[in-house]
Amino acid sequence: MAAVNFYSGFEYKWGQTGGVIDLQDDQYKLGWAFIGSTPPSVEQFNKLQQLNDEKFAWLWGQFKSAASARKVTLGANDLLGLNKLLTAATPDASVTVKGMTAYASDAEAAARTIKTKALTPYGLGLNLQSSARDTTAGKILTVGAFGLGRAGADTTTDAWPAENLSTLEVGAGMYYVPNAQGAASNLPAGVTNQGVVFHRQSGSGGGQLYASFDGELAWRGRRSGEYTAWNRALAVGDYGLGAGTVNPANGRDSVNPFGWYYQNRATTWGGGSFFLDMPYGTSLNAGLRLSTDPYTDNFYLNGGVSGKKEYRAACKIWHDKNFDPDSKADKSASIPTFATAPKTNEGPVIYAIDRQQLLQWQTIGSFTGYASLNVGRFVWGTSRDARADEVDAIGQVVAPTNTRFVALVAWAEANGHVVAPGDWRKGAFVFSRVSAGSFRLPDLRDQFIRATGTDADTANERGLGSAQVDTAQPIVGIVGSLIADSSNGPFRVSSNATHYAQGAVPGTGHFLSRINFDSSRVVRTSSENRPTNTALYPRVQI
Repeated sequence: MAAVNFYSGFEYKWGQTGGVIDLQDDQYKLGWAFIGSTPPSVEQFNKLQQLNDEKFAWLWGQFKSAASARKVTLGANDLLGLNKLLTAATPDASVTVKGMTAYASDAEAAARTIKTKALTPYGLGLNLQSSARDTTAGKILTVGAFGLGRAGADTTTDAWPAENLSTLEVGAGMYYVPNAQGAASNLPAGVTNQGVVFHRQSGSGGGQLYASFDGELAWRGRRSGEYTAWNRALAVGDYGLGAGTVNPANGRDSVNPFGWYYQNRATTWGGGSFFLDMPYGTSLNAGLRLSTDPYTDNFYLNGGVSGKKEYRAACKIWHDKNFDPDSKADKSASIPTFATAPKTNEGPVIYAIDRQQLLQWQTIGSFTGYASLNVGRFVWGTSRDARADEVDAIGQVVAPTNTRFVALVAWAEANGHVVAPGDWRKGAFVFSRVSAGSFRLPDLRDQFIRATGTDADTANERGLGSAQVDTAQPIVGIVGSLIADSSNGPFRVSSNATHYAQGAVPGTGHFLSRINFDSSRVVRTSSENRPTNTALYPRVQI
Protein backbone atom coordinates (compact mmCIF):
# COMPACT_ATOMS: atom_id res chain seq x y z
CA MET A 1 0.00 0.00 0.00
CA ALA A 2 1.47 3.35 -1.15
CA ALA A 3 1.92 6.36 1.04
CA VAL A 4 -0.16 9.46 0.36
CA ASN A 5 1.58 11.97 -1.93
CA PHE A 6 0.29 15.49 -1.69
CA TYR A 7 0.85 16.16 -5.41
CA SER A 8 -0.99 13.12 -6.64
CA GLY A 9 -3.52 13.69 -3.89
CA PHE A 10 -4.93 16.52 -5.95
CA GLU A 11 -6.53 13.83 -8.09
CA TYR A 12 -8.71 12.26 -5.31
CA LYS A 13 -10.64 13.25 -2.16
CA TRP A 14 -10.40 12.49 1.54
CA GLY A 15 -12.78 9.74 2.53
CA GLN A 16 -13.95 9.17 -1.03
CA THR A 17 -14.42 5.48 -0.25
CA GLY A 18 -15.75 6.06 3.30
CA GLY A 19 -19.06 7.21 4.61
CA VAL A 20 -20.10 10.87 4.67
CA ILE A 21 -22.95 12.94 6.05
CA ASP A 22 -23.89 15.96 3.97
CA LEU A 23 -23.64 19.21 5.84
CA GLN A 24 -26.31 21.84 5.45
CA ASP A 25 -25.41 25.27 4.35
CA ASP A 26 -26.27 26.89 7.72
CA GLN A 27 -24.35 24.17 9.56
CA TYR A 28 -21.29 24.72 7.43
CA LYS A 29 -21.50 28.44 8.11
CA LEU A 30 -21.69 27.83 11.93
CA GLY A 31 -18.61 25.65 11.80
CA TRP A 32 -17.83 23.51 14.89
CA ALA A 33 -20.38 25.45 16.90
CA PHE A 34 -23.27 23.43 15.53
CA ILE A 35 -21.74 20.31 17.12
CA GLY A 36 -21.45 21.80 20.60
CA SER A 37 -19.71 19.60 23.09
CA THR A 38 -20.33 16.50 21.05
CA PRO A 39 -17.33 15.38 18.99
CA PRO A 40 -18.04 15.19 15.24
CA SER A 41 -18.85 11.87 13.78
CA VAL A 42 -16.50 10.19 11.33
CA GLU A 43 -18.94 10.83 8.49
CA GLN A 44 -19.18 14.52 9.34
CA PHE A 45 -15.42 14.82 9.55
CA ASN A 46 -15.03 13.04 6.18
CA LYS A 47 -17.51 15.40 4.50
CA LEU A 48 -15.76 18.45 5.85
CA GLN A 49 -12.41 17.27 4.57
CA GLN A 50 -13.92 16.26 1.20
CA LEU A 51 -15.24 19.78 0.73
CA ASN A 52 -11.75 21.14 1.27
CA ASP A 53 -10.30 18.62 -1.22
CA GLU A 54 -12.94 19.47 -3.84
CA LYS A 55 -12.00 23.15 -3.61
CA PHE A 56 -8.31 22.31 -3.96
CA ALA A 57 -9.15 19.94 -6.87
CA TRP A 58 -11.08 22.64 -8.67
CA LEU A 59 -8.16 25.04 -8.39
CA TRP A 60 -5.78 22.28 -9.47
CA GLY A 61 -7.96 21.50 -12.49
CA GLN A 62 -7.88 25.13 -13.56
CA PHE A 63 -4.08 25.29 -13.32
CA LYS A 64 -3.62 21.96 -15.06
CA SER A 65 -5.98 22.85 -17.93
CA ALA A 66 -4.28 26.21 -18.45
CA ALA A 67 -0.84 24.59 -18.33
CA SER A 68 -1.85 22.01 -20.91
CA ALA A 69 -3.29 24.68 -23.23
CA ARG A 70 -0.08 26.72 -22.97
CA LYS A 71 2.11 23.63 -23.14
CA VAL A 72 3.58 24.23 -19.65
CA THR A 73 4.69 21.16 -17.67
CA LEU A 74 3.93 21.20 -13.90
CA GLY A 75 5.79 19.09 -11.32
CA ALA A 76 5.68 18.38 -7.54
CA ASN A 77 9.12 19.86 -7.03
CA ASP A 78 8.72 22.72 -9.57
CA LEU A 79 7.88 25.85 -7.63
CA LEU A 80 8.08 27.96 -10.84
CA GLY A 81 5.17 26.24 -12.60
CA LEU A 82 2.71 29.01 -11.78
CA ASN A 83 5.16 31.63 -12.98
CA LYS A 84 5.66 29.72 -16.24
CA LEU A 85 1.96 29.51 -16.64
CA LEU A 86 1.46 33.21 -16.10
CA THR A 87 4.21 34.22 -18.54
CA ALA A 88 3.61 31.63 -21.28
CA ALA A 89 2.28 32.80 -24.72
CA THR A 90 -1.19 31.75 -25.77
CA PRO A 91 -0.89 29.09 -28.56
CA ASP A 92 -2.35 29.89 -32.04
CA ALA A 93 -5.74 28.52 -32.91
CA SER A 94 -4.36 27.47 -36.32
CA VAL A 95 -1.48 28.25 -38.64
CA THR A 96 -3.47 31.22 -40.05
CA VAL A 97 -5.46 32.32 -36.98
CA LYS A 98 -3.44 33.72 -34.05
CA GLY A 99 -4.55 33.22 -30.51
CA MET A 100 -7.46 31.27 -29.09
CA THR A 101 -10.71 31.35 -31.05
CA ALA A 102 -14.34 31.17 -30.03
CA TYR A 103 -16.93 29.95 -32.51
CA ALA A 104 -20.31 31.46 -33.15
CA SER A 105 -23.43 29.40 -32.77
CA ASP A 106 -25.64 28.66 -35.82
CA ALA A 107 -27.99 31.47 -34.84
CA GLU A 108 -25.07 33.87 -34.38
CA ALA A 109 -23.57 32.74 -37.69
CA ALA A 110 -26.84 33.40 -39.56
CA ALA A 111 -27.35 36.78 -37.84
CA ARG A 112 -23.74 37.85 -38.50
CA THR A 113 -23.80 40.39 -35.65
CA ILE A 114 -21.15 38.86 -33.31
CA LYS A 115 -17.76 40.51 -33.82
CA THR A 116 -15.63 38.27 -31.52
CA LYS A 117 -16.50 34.76 -32.67
CA ALA A 118 -15.46 32.78 -35.71
CA LEU A 119 -17.68 30.94 -38.18
CA THR A 120 -17.50 27.22 -38.59
CA PRO A 121 -17.73 25.81 -42.16
CA TYR A 122 -21.36 25.01 -41.44
CA GLY A 123 -21.95 28.53 -40.15
CA LEU A 124 -20.32 29.88 -43.32
CA GLY A 125 -22.69 27.79 -45.42
CA LEU A 126 -25.66 29.43 -43.67
CA ASN A 127 -24.59 32.69 -45.40
CA LEU A 128 -24.41 31.38 -49.00
CA GLN A 129 -27.04 32.22 -51.62
CA SER A 130 -30.01 29.93 -51.59
CA SER A 131 -29.90 29.93 -55.43
CA ALA A 132 -27.85 31.41 -58.28
CA ARG A 133 -30.36 34.27 -58.51
CA ASP A 134 -30.77 34.96 -54.77
CA THR A 135 -30.50 38.75 -54.35
CA THR A 136 -30.73 38.76 -50.53
CA ALA A 137 -28.40 41.48 -49.17
CA GLY A 138 -25.25 40.14 -47.47
CA LYS A 139 -25.40 36.66 -49.00
CA ILE A 140 -22.15 35.17 -50.29
CA LEU A 141 -22.13 34.59 -54.09
CA THR A 142 -21.62 31.05 -55.33
CA VAL A 143 -20.02 29.99 -58.64
CA GLY A 144 -22.53 30.60 -61.40
CA ALA A 145 -24.43 33.27 -59.49
CA PHE A 146 -25.78 35.87 -61.93
CA GLY A 147 -23.73 34.22 -64.69
CA LEU A 148 -20.36 34.66 -62.93
CA GLY A 149 -17.64 32.06 -62.77
CA ARG A 150 -19.14 29.29 -64.90
CA ALA A 151 -17.40 27.90 -67.97
CA GLY A 152 -20.36 25.96 -69.34
CA ALA A 153 -23.85 27.20 -70.12
CA ASP A 154 -26.77 26.48 -67.82
CA THR A 155 -29.98 28.17 -68.83
CA THR A 156 -31.48 27.44 -65.42
CA THR A 157 -28.92 29.68 -63.68
CA ASP A 158 -27.13 32.02 -66.10
CA ALA A 159 -29.82 32.82 -68.72
CA TRP A 160 -31.62 36.16 -68.56
CA PRO A 161 -34.50 35.41 -66.15
CA ALA A 162 -37.18 37.54 -67.80
CA GLU A 163 -39.01 37.94 -71.11
CA ASN A 164 -36.85 40.84 -72.35
CA LEU A 165 -33.83 42.92 -71.34
CA SER A 166 -35.98 45.81 -70.10
CA THR A 167 -37.38 43.80 -67.17
CA LEU A 168 -36.59 45.43 -63.81
CA GLU A 169 -35.26 43.98 -60.55
CA VAL A 170 -32.85 41.57 -62.22
CA GLY A 171 -29.62 41.16 -60.25
CA ALA A 172 -26.45 42.67 -61.63
CA GLY A 173 -24.38 40.15 -63.59
CA MET A 174 -23.51 38.63 -66.92
CA TYR A 175 -26.32 36.65 -68.53
CA TYR A 176 -26.84 34.47 -71.57
CA VAL A 177 -29.59 35.97 -73.76
CA PRO A 178 -31.60 33.36 -75.69
CA ASN A 179 -32.96 34.22 -79.11
CA ALA A 180 -36.51 34.80 -77.83
CA GLN A 181 -35.46 37.34 -75.18
CA GLY A 182 -33.13 39.08 -77.64
CA ALA A 183 -35.87 39.35 -80.26
CA ALA A 184 -38.18 40.93 -77.67
CA SER A 185 -35.61 43.55 -76.60
CA ASN A 186 -35.59 45.90 -79.63
CA LEU A 187 -31.89 45.40 -80.31
CA PRO A 188 -30.37 47.61 -83.07
CA ALA A 189 -30.77 46.57 -86.70
CA GLY A 190 -28.09 44.15 -87.79
CA VAL A 191 -27.41 42.84 -84.25
CA THR A 192 -28.01 39.10 -83.73
CA ASN A 193 -30.68 38.36 -81.12
CA GLN A 194 -28.66 35.66 -79.33
CA GLY A 195 -25.74 36.74 -77.16
CA VAL A 196 -24.48 37.82 -73.72
CA VAL A 197 -25.55 40.89 -71.68
CA PHE A 198 -23.54 42.66 -68.96
CA HIS A 199 -26.26 44.10 -66.74
CA ARG A 200 -26.28 46.55 -63.81
CA GLN A 201 -29.33 48.11 -62.23
CA SER A 202 -28.67 50.82 -59.64
CA GLY A 203 -32.02 52.00 -58.36
CA SER A 204 -33.60 54.02 -61.14
CA GLY A 205 -30.30 54.10 -63.07
CA GLY A 206 -28.10 51.47 -64.63
CA GLY A 207 -26.83 50.22 -67.93
CA GLN A 208 -26.46 47.20 -70.22
CA LEU A 209 -23.71 46.07 -72.59
CA TYR A 210 -24.76 43.40 -75.11
CA ALA A 211 -22.40 41.26 -77.22
CA SER A 212 -24.03 39.03 -79.82
CA PHE A 213 -22.73 35.60 -80.67
CA ASP A 214 -21.81 36.98 -84.13
CA GLY A 215 -19.62 39.70 -82.65
CA GLU A 216 -21.87 42.79 -82.83
CA LEU A 217 -21.77 45.09 -79.80
CA ALA A 218 -24.64 47.26 -78.46
CA TRP A 219 -25.20 49.23 -75.26
CA ARG A 220 -27.68 51.50 -73.51
CA GLY A 221 -28.09 53.36 -70.24
CA ARG A 222 -30.97 53.79 -67.80
CA ARG A 223 -32.00 57.01 -66.06
CA SER A 224 -35.05 57.90 -63.99
CA GLY A 225 -36.35 54.36 -64.40
CA GLU A 226 -36.30 54.41 -68.22
CA TYR A 227 -33.85 52.76 -70.59
CA THR A 228 -32.42 54.83 -73.43
CA ALA A 229 -32.44 53.54 -77.02
CA TRP A 230 -29.82 50.98 -77.90
CA ASN A 231 -26.57 52.16 -79.51
CA ARG A 232 -24.59 49.90 -81.82
CA ALA A 233 -20.79 49.89 -81.94
CA LEU A 234 -19.22 50.08 -85.40
CA ALA A 235 -16.49 47.61 -86.32
CA VAL A 236 -13.79 48.49 -88.82
CA GLY A 237 -15.32 47.98 -92.26
CA ASP A 238 -18.96 48.40 -91.24
CA TYR A 239 -20.72 50.47 -93.90
CA GLY A 240 -17.35 50.85 -95.64
CA LEU A 241 -15.93 52.98 -92.81
CA GLY A 242 -12.34 52.43 -91.75
CA ALA A 243 -11.73 49.94 -94.57
CA GLY A 244 -12.71 49.49 -98.25
CA THR A 245 -16.08 50.07 -99.86
CA VAL A 246 -18.91 47.60 -99.25
CA ASN A 247 -21.98 46.63 -101.23
CA PRO A 248 -24.92 48.89 -100.26
CA ALA A 249 -27.59 46.99 -98.37
CA ASN A 250 -30.42 48.90 -100.09
CA GLY A 251 -28.73 49.29 -103.46
CA ARG A 252 -27.33 52.29 -105.29
CA ASP A 253 -30.82 53.16 -106.51
CA SER A 254 -32.07 53.70 -102.95
CA VAL A 255 -30.85 55.28 -99.69
CA ASN A 256 -28.40 53.48 -97.40
CA PRO A 257 -27.08 54.07 -93.87
CA PHE A 258 -24.25 56.56 -93.69
CA GLY A 259 -21.29 54.85 -95.35
CA TRP A 260 -18.94 54.44 -98.31
CA TYR A 261 -20.22 52.07 -100.99
CA TYR A 262 -19.64 50.69 -104.48
CA GLN A 263 -22.25 49.27 -106.84
CA ASN A 264 -22.37 49.47 -110.62
CA ARG A 265 -26.15 49.64 -110.86
CA ALA A 266 -27.94 52.21 -113.00
CA THR A 267 -29.93 54.94 -111.26
CA THR A 268 -32.44 57.45 -112.55
CA TRP A 269 -30.65 60.28 -110.74
CA GLY A 270 -27.13 59.64 -112.07
CA GLY A 271 -23.87 60.06 -110.26
CA GLY A 272 -20.92 57.69 -109.85
CA SER A 273 -20.78 54.09 -108.65
CA PHE A 274 -18.38 54.99 -105.80
CA PHE A 275 -20.63 56.91 -103.40
CA LEU A 276 -20.97 58.24 -99.87
CA ASP A 277 -24.58 58.16 -98.61
CA MET A 278 -25.63 60.66 -95.92
CA PRO A 279 -29.30 59.98 -95.08
CA TYR A 280 -31.59 62.19 -93.01
CA GLY A 281 -33.39 61.18 -89.82
CA THR A 282 -34.12 57.80 -88.30
CA SER A 283 -36.27 56.88 -91.31
CA LEU A 284 -33.17 57.09 -93.52
CA ASN A 285 -34.75 59.37 -96.09
CA ALA A 286 -32.52 60.86 -98.76
CA GLY A 287 -30.17 63.56 -97.48
CA LEU A 288 -26.98 64.03 -99.49
CA ARG A 289 -24.89 61.79 -101.73
CA LEU A 290 -21.33 62.43 -102.88
CA SER A 291 -20.11 60.14 -105.66
CA THR A 292 -17.47 59.63 -108.35
CA ASP A 293 -16.95 57.56 -111.45
CA PRO A 294 -14.31 54.98 -110.49
CA TYR A 295 -10.72 56.05 -111.15
CA THR A 296 -11.66 59.33 -112.83
CA ASP A 297 -11.79 63.03 -111.95
CA ASN A 298 -15.59 63.11 -112.29
CA PHE A 299 -17.38 63.95 -109.02
CA TYR A 300 -21.09 64.45 -108.34
CA LEU A 301 -23.48 65.70 -105.67
CA ASN A 302 -27.11 64.65 -105.24
CA GLY A 303 -29.58 66.41 -102.97
CA GLY A 304 -32.42 64.41 -101.47
CA VAL A 305 -36.11 64.58 -102.33
CA SER A 306 -37.88 65.71 -99.14
CA GLY A 307 -39.45 62.86 -97.16
CA LYS A 308 -38.51 60.21 -99.71
CA LYS A 309 -35.81 57.67 -100.31
CA GLU A 310 -34.97 59.34 -103.61
CA TYR A 311 -32.25 61.71 -104.76
CA ARG A 312 -32.46 64.64 -107.11
CA ALA A 313 -30.55 64.53 -110.40
CA ALA A 314 -26.78 64.59 -109.91
CA CYS A 315 -24.84 67.84 -110.22
CA LYS A 316 -21.32 67.52 -111.58
CA ILE A 317 -18.68 69.21 -109.46
CA TRP A 318 -16.39 71.69 -111.22
CA HIS A 319 -12.73 71.72 -110.22
CA ASP A 320 -9.35 72.73 -111.63
CA LYS A 321 -9.13 69.64 -113.82
CA ASN A 322 -12.39 70.18 -115.67
CA PHE A 323 -12.90 73.93 -115.39
CA ASP A 324 -10.63 76.90 -116.11
CA PRO A 325 -11.64 79.70 -113.71
CA ASP A 326 -9.94 82.29 -115.90
CA SER A 327 -11.43 81.46 -119.28
CA LYS A 328 -14.55 79.76 -117.85
CA ALA A 329 -13.83 76.96 -120.32
CA ASP A 330 -15.09 73.45 -119.72
CA LYS A 331 -11.99 71.30 -119.53
CA SER A 332 -14.10 68.19 -119.76
CA ALA A 333 -14.73 69.10 -123.40
CA SER A 334 -11.00 68.73 -124.11
CA ILE A 335 -9.42 65.33 -124.59
CA PRO A 336 -6.92 64.13 -121.95
CA THR A 337 -3.44 63.84 -123.38
CA PHE A 338 -0.81 61.29 -122.32
CA ALA A 339 2.76 60.66 -123.44
CA THR A 340 1.81 57.01 -123.92
CA ALA A 341 -1.43 55.13 -123.55
CA PRO A 342 -2.12 54.39 -119.85
CA LYS A 343 -3.02 50.87 -118.82
CA THR A 344 -5.88 52.02 -116.61
CA ASN A 345 -9.11 53.72 -117.63
CA GLU A 346 -8.52 57.46 -117.51
CA GLY A 347 -11.63 58.39 -119.44
CA PRO A 348 -13.45 57.13 -122.51
CA VAL A 349 -11.20 58.87 -125.07
CA ILE A 350 -7.59 60.04 -124.79
CA TYR A 351 -4.83 61.25 -127.08
CA ALA A 352 -1.53 59.34 -126.99
CA ILE A 353 1.41 61.44 -128.14
CA ASP A 354 3.69 58.50 -128.98
CA ARG A 355 0.97 56.97 -131.17
CA GLN A 356 -0.29 60.28 -132.58
CA GLN A 357 -3.76 58.81 -132.19
CA LEU A 358 -7.07 59.28 -130.49
CA LEU A 359 -7.61 56.11 -128.49
CA GLN A 360 -10.81 54.79 -126.95
CA TRP A 361 -11.10 52.51 -123.92
CA GLN A 362 -12.65 49.36 -125.35
CA THR A 363 -12.64 45.57 -125.39
CA ILE A 364 -11.47 43.76 -128.53
CA GLY A 365 -11.55 40.01 -128.15
CA SER A 366 -9.13 39.17 -125.34
CA PHE A 367 -7.85 42.76 -125.08
CA THR A 368 -9.26 45.52 -122.87
CA GLY A 369 -7.59 48.90 -122.92
CA TYR A 370 -6.97 51.91 -125.09
CA ALA A 371 -7.01 51.22 -128.84
CA SER A 372 -7.71 53.10 -132.05
CA LEU A 373 -11.14 52.74 -133.58
CA ASN A 374 -9.23 52.17 -136.88
CA VAL A 375 -7.09 49.33 -135.58
CA GLY A 376 -6.54 46.74 -138.34
CA ARG A 377 -7.59 49.05 -141.17
CA PHE A 378 -5.55 48.73 -144.41
CA VAL A 379 -4.17 52.06 -145.59
CA TRP A 380 -1.90 53.21 -148.37
CA GLY A 381 1.28 54.70 -146.99
CA THR A 382 2.55 57.89 -148.56
CA SER A 383 5.51 58.50 -146.21
CA ARG A 384 8.84 56.76 -146.58
CA ASP A 385 8.56 55.36 -143.06
CA ALA A 386 5.38 54.14 -141.43
CA ARG A 387 3.67 56.81 -139.33
CA ALA A 388 3.32 56.36 -135.56
CA ASP A 389 -0.21 54.98 -136.03
CA GLU A 390 0.79 52.56 -138.85
CA VAL A 391 2.87 49.44 -139.41
CA ASP A 392 4.21 48.17 -142.76
CA ALA A 393 2.36 45.17 -144.22
CA ILE A 394 5.42 43.49 -145.70
CA GLY A 395 5.24 40.10 -143.97
CA GLN A 396 7.56 40.99 -141.08
CA VAL A 397 7.39 39.37 -137.63
CA VAL A 398 6.57 41.46 -134.53
CA ALA A 399 6.28 40.67 -130.81
CA PRO A 400 2.58 40.14 -129.94
CA THR A 401 3.17 41.47 -126.40
CA ASN A 402 4.58 44.77 -127.66
CA THR A 403 2.21 47.47 -126.41
CA ARG A 404 2.00 48.91 -129.96
CA PHE A 405 0.66 45.63 -131.36
CA VAL A 406 -1.41 43.96 -128.61
CA ALA A 407 -4.66 45.56 -129.81
CA LEU A 408 -3.85 44.70 -133.46
CA VAL A 409 -3.17 41.06 -132.55
CA ALA A 410 -6.45 40.84 -130.61
CA TRP A 411 -8.31 42.52 -133.50
CA ALA A 412 -6.86 40.07 -136.07
CA GLU A 413 -7.86 37.10 -133.90
CA ALA A 414 -11.36 38.46 -133.28
CA ASN A 415 -11.92 39.04 -137.02
CA GLY A 416 -10.68 35.65 -138.22
CA HIS A 417 -7.54 36.93 -140.00
CA VAL A 418 -5.10 34.67 -138.14
CA VAL A 419 -4.08 31.44 -139.94
CA ALA A 420 -1.67 28.63 -139.22
CA PRO A 421 1.95 29.31 -140.26
CA GLY A 422 1.66 26.84 -143.14
CA ASP A 423 -1.41 28.64 -144.52
CA TRP A 424 0.10 32.10 -144.48
CA ARG A 425 0.85 33.41 -147.99
CA LYS A 426 2.06 36.59 -149.53
CA GLY A 427 -0.65 38.70 -151.10
CA ALA A 428 -3.40 37.62 -148.69
CA PHE A 429 -4.54 39.82 -145.83
CA VAL A 430 -3.74 37.22 -143.18
CA PHE A 431 -1.68 37.08 -139.99
CA SER A 432 0.00 34.10 -138.35
CA ARG A 433 1.22 33.31 -134.84
CA VAL A 434 4.62 31.83 -135.64
CA SER A 435 5.43 31.24 -131.96
CA ALA A 436 4.52 32.57 -128.52
CA GLY A 437 6.82 35.54 -129.08
CA SER A 438 6.42 36.04 -132.85
CA PHE A 439 3.46 37.24 -134.88
CA ARG A 440 3.67 37.58 -138.68
CA LEU A 441 1.90 40.48 -140.43
CA PRO A 442 0.43 40.39 -143.96
CA ASP A 443 2.64 41.00 -147.02
CA LEU A 444 0.62 43.07 -149.51
CA ARG A 445 3.45 44.27 -151.74
CA ASP A 446 2.96 44.01 -155.53
CA GLN A 447 -0.80 43.67 -155.05
CA PHE A 448 -3.76 45.54 -156.56
CA ILE A 449 -6.62 45.89 -154.08
CA ARG A 450 -10.15 45.10 -155.15
CA ALA A 451 -13.46 44.83 -153.33
CA THR A 452 -14.91 41.50 -152.25
CA GLY A 453 -17.65 40.03 -154.40
CA THR A 454 -18.04 37.02 -156.72
CA ASP A 455 -15.14 35.29 -158.45
CA ALA A 456 -15.88 35.63 -162.23
CA ASP A 457 -14.18 32.33 -163.00
CA THR A 458 -15.71 30.15 -160.25
CA ALA A 459 -18.87 32.10 -159.31
CA ASN A 460 -17.73 31.69 -155.68
CA GLU A 461 -17.61 34.46 -153.10
CA ARG A 462 -14.28 36.22 -152.72
CA GLY A 463 -13.34 35.90 -149.04
CA LEU A 464 -12.22 38.87 -147.01
CA GLY A 465 -8.43 39.22 -147.31
CA SER A 466 -8.08 36.43 -149.90
CA ALA A 467 -5.42 36.65 -152.69
CA GLN A 468 -5.80 35.96 -156.42
CA VAL A 469 -3.16 35.52 -159.16
CA ASP A 470 -3.13 37.71 -162.26
CA THR A 471 -4.98 36.63 -165.46
CA ALA A 472 -6.08 38.18 -168.78
CA GLN A 473 -9.24 37.74 -170.76
CA PRO A 474 -8.63 35.48 -173.78
CA ILE A 475 -8.14 36.95 -177.33
CA VAL A 476 -9.43 34.49 -179.92
CA GLY A 477 -9.91 34.54 -183.75
CA ILE A 478 -9.52 32.55 -186.97
CA VAL A 479 -7.34 33.20 -190.00
CA GLY A 480 -8.20 31.24 -193.22
CA SER A 481 -6.34 30.86 -196.52
CA LEU A 482 -5.80 34.33 -197.92
CA ILE A 483 -3.72 36.36 -200.24
CA ALA A 484 -2.09 39.24 -198.37
CA ASP A 485 -0.47 41.97 -200.32
CA SER A 486 0.01 44.12 -197.18
CA SER A 487 -0.77 44.25 -193.39
CA ASN A 488 -1.01 46.76 -190.51
CA GLY A 489 -1.84 46.93 -186.80
CA PRO A 490 -0.84 43.86 -184.88
CA PHE A 491 -0.76 41.76 -188.05
CA ARG A 492 2.35 41.19 -190.19
CA VAL A 493 3.14 39.05 -193.29
CA SER A 494 5.99 37.00 -192.00
CA SER A 495 6.74 35.14 -195.30
CA ASN A 496 5.24 33.98 -198.61
CA ALA A 497 4.21 30.47 -199.31
CA THR A 498 5.86 28.44 -202.08
CA HIS A 499 2.66 27.92 -203.93
CA TYR A 500 0.11 30.21 -205.43
CA ALA A 501 -3.41 30.57 -204.52
CA GLN A 502 -5.93 28.85 -206.70
CA GLY A 503 -6.51 30.91 -209.87
CA ALA A 504 -3.52 33.15 -209.21
CA VAL A 505 -1.24 34.06 -212.09
CA PRO A 506 2.34 33.18 -211.38
CA GLY A 507 4.58 36.17 -211.16
CA THR A 508 1.81 38.48 -210.09
CA GLY A 509 2.57 38.17 -206.28
CA HIS A 510 -0.78 36.63 -205.55
CA PHE A 511 0.54 33.78 -203.49
CA LEU A 512 -0.51 32.55 -199.99
CA SER A 513 1.05 34.46 -196.96
CA ARG A 514 1.93 33.54 -193.27
CA ILE A 515 0.43 36.11 -190.88
CA ASN A 516 1.67 36.72 -187.20
CA PHE A 517 0.04 38.70 -184.35
CA ASP A 518 1.79 40.96 -181.81
CA SER A 519 -0.34 43.35 -179.68
CA SER A 520 2.73 45.37 -178.62
CA ARG A 521 2.64 46.87 -182.18
CA VAL A 522 -0.45 48.85 -181.13
CA VAL A 523 -0.63 48.91 -177.23
CA ARG A 524 1.75 49.11 -174.24
CA THR A 525 2.68 45.64 -173.06
CA SER A 526 4.54 44.15 -170.06
CA SER A 527 5.22 40.86 -168.37
CA GLU A 528 2.08 41.39 -166.26
CA ASN A 529 -1.44 42.66 -166.74
CA ARG A 530 -1.93 45.94 -164.88
CA PRO A 531 -3.90 49.15 -165.12
CA THR A 532 -2.41 52.57 -164.91
CA ASN A 533 -1.29 52.82 -161.30
CA THR A 534 0.62 54.67 -158.58
CA ALA A 535 2.87 52.76 -156.18
CA LEU A 536 2.25 53.36 -152.45
CA TYR A 537 3.32 51.46 -149.32
CA PRO A 538 0.88 48.84 -148.01
CA ARG A 539 0.29 49.48 -144.30
CA VAL A 540 -2.08 48.57 -141.47
CA GLN A 541 -3.21 50.91 -138.72
CA ILE A 542 -2.41 49.85 -135.16
